[in-house]
Amino acid sequence: MKSLALLILFFGIKTFAVDVTSFENLAIQDGGRVKPFDTFARESVQLITGSQTHNGKKATEVVLAWLIFPNQWNEQKFIQIKNLQLKNELAMKVADNFISPMELVHNNKLASEMTALSHLEKEKKKLNPYFQAIQRVNNQLSLYNEIITGMGIRLVPQTLSPDWLPLSDLKGEYQEGFGSIALGFVTAITKEDIKPFQRAVLKFKELAKASAPRVYPSDASLQEEIFYNQTHPFRIAYIVYLLSAIFFAFALNLPKKLFLRKIALVTAFTGLSVHISGFIFRCYIAGRPPVSNMYESIIWVSLGCVVFGLIFELIYKRLYIGLAATGVATLGLIIGDSVPAVLDQSIRPLEPVLRSNYWLTIHVLTITLSYAAFALAMGIGNIALSYYVRGIENKNREKLQALALFVYRAIQVGVLLLTAGTILGGVWADYSWGRFWGWDPKETWALIADLGYLAVLHGRFTGWLRTFGTIAASVTAFAGVVMAWYGVNFVLGVGLHSYGFGGGGVHYVTAILIVQLAYVALAGYRHNQHLVVNSKMTGN
Repeated sequence: MKSLALLILFFGIKTFAVDVTSFENLAIQDGGRVKPFDTFARESVQLITGSQTHNGKKATEVVLAWLIFPNQWNEQKFIQIKNLQLKNELAMKVADNFISPMELVHNNKLASEMTALSHLEKEKKKLNPYFQAIQRVNNQLSLYNEIITGMGIRLVPQTLSPDWLPLSDLKGEYQEGFGSIALGFVTAITKEDIKPFQRAVLKFKELAKASAPRVYPSDASLQEEIFYNQTHPFRIAYIVYLLSAIFFAFALNLPKKLFLRKIALVTAFTGLSVHISGFIFRCYIAGRPPVSNMYESIIWVSLGCVVFGLIFELIYKRLYIGLAATGVATLGLIIGDSVPAVLDQSIRPLEPVLRSNYWLTIHVLTITLSYAAFALAMGIGNIALSYYVRGIENKNREKLQALALFVYRAIQVGVLLLTAGTILGGVWADYSWGRFWGWDPKETWALIADLGYLAVLHGRFTGWLRTFGTIAASVTAFAGVVMAWYGVNFVLGVGLHSYGFGGGGVHYVTAILIVQLAYVALAGYRHNQHLVVNSKMTGN
C-alpha cells in the first residue's frame, strides 16, 4: 500500500517533478549501441504509451517509476492500442486507447493470436494491419517486462564481454549503488529532496565507468545526444518552413512582393540551416549516413526538396517554386514527426549487409535525392492545378506555361538522379549479392518510376504533352515514387531489401493518393470545360 501511495503521489495530485537530469546522463546499452538513458527512456515510453511523456512526467521519470514500483502498474492503463479490430478482440471500448498489462496478460484471445503471429513470423509472411497491431502489443509487453525486471536496463559495461550487465545481474557494490538510486528517487518524491538521488546517481556512474573505462562513453558525447533529443531540430525546421511558405503565399497575392519575397527567402534559408544542422547532428550521433529507415529518408528528401526549390527560386525568381518547396518540406517533416509508430525515429546501427559499403550509401542517397526533385515537381504541379480547378486558366496562361516549364526542369533533375541511382544500385547489388540486376521488387519499381517520368519528358519534348498534360503528369507520376519508396517496403514487404521493411499507414497513404488523383481529375474536367467553351466561342 505504501508503494501505491507513492505512485499516486507521483502521478496524481503531486505537482513536484523529480529532476532526473543526472540519471538521463547515464549510459545504457540498448538496440545494438550505447546511448544516454534519456534516449532509451524516450524510445521506450514512446513505444509503450504512444508519447514521450506520461501524465505530464518526463520519460526518464516514467521508466524509473516502472522500475521502482513494478507491482503497482499491473492494473494501470498505459499501454497504447489503436487498432479497432484488436480493440474489439480485447473487449475494449472504441474510445479507449489504453489497456493495463494485467488485462493483456490474462486475455486468452490475445494469447492465441500471439501464437498465430509466431507462426506467421516463422514462415516470413507479410503481416496485415491486425497482426501488425498484435506484433506491436507483443513488443510493448516485452519491453515493459524487460524494464520492470531490470533485464533490459544494461548500465554497467564489462571488459571481457561486449555485452553490458543488466540490473537483474548486478551484485555487490553495483547492486547496492542502484539500490541507493531507488531509495533516493523515493526520497525525492516524498520529501522533495533531490540531493540523495543525485549523489547516488553520480556514485553509480563512477562505478560503471571504473568497470570498463575504455568502453564507457564520455560525458560530452552523451550530452550531445541529449541536446539533439531536447531541441527537436526537424520540428523547429518545419515550423520555420511553414512560416516561409506563408510569406511566399502572401507575396503572391499582396502588394510589396519584393519585400515579402525577401522575408520568405530569409525564413526559408533559416529553416534550411536548422534542417541541415539537425541532419548533420543525427549523422554524427549515428556515425553513418541516413540510409537506415524511412524516417531518415523523409528527412533527406525534405532537405533535398528545399535545396532544389531555393536554387530554382534564385534562378527564375518565381514565388511558386519557393512556396512548393517549403510546403512539401513542411508536409514531409510533419509526417516524420507525427507518426513515430510507423516511422521509427530511433537511431539504430546499420544492418550487416549495409555496413562498410560505399556504393550502397551513394546509391541510396542518389535515389532518394531524385525523390526530392520529383516531390518539388509534384508540389509545383499541385499549385498549377489550382488555377484549373478555380476556372481561371484563361487569365493565367503565361503563368501556367512558366509553371509547366518549372515542372519540366524539376523532372529532368529527378530523372537524371534516379537513373544514376538505379545504375549505382546495380553496382552495389553486384558487390553484395553477386548480380547486377535480379528483378527484386525494389529494383523493379525504381525502374518503373524512372520509365514513367522518362515518358513524361518524352511527351513534353515531342509535344504530346502540353501545358496541362505536363502539369497533371507531374502529379500522377509521383504515385510511382510512392510505390517505389513506401509501397515496396510497407505494402509488399518482400524482396532482398528486407532491412527497410516496415508496417502501418497504408490506409492514410491510399486515401491521400485517391484525393490527389481526384484533384487531378477535377482539374482535368474543368480544363476540358474550358476547351469546349473556347471552341464554341471561336466557332470551331
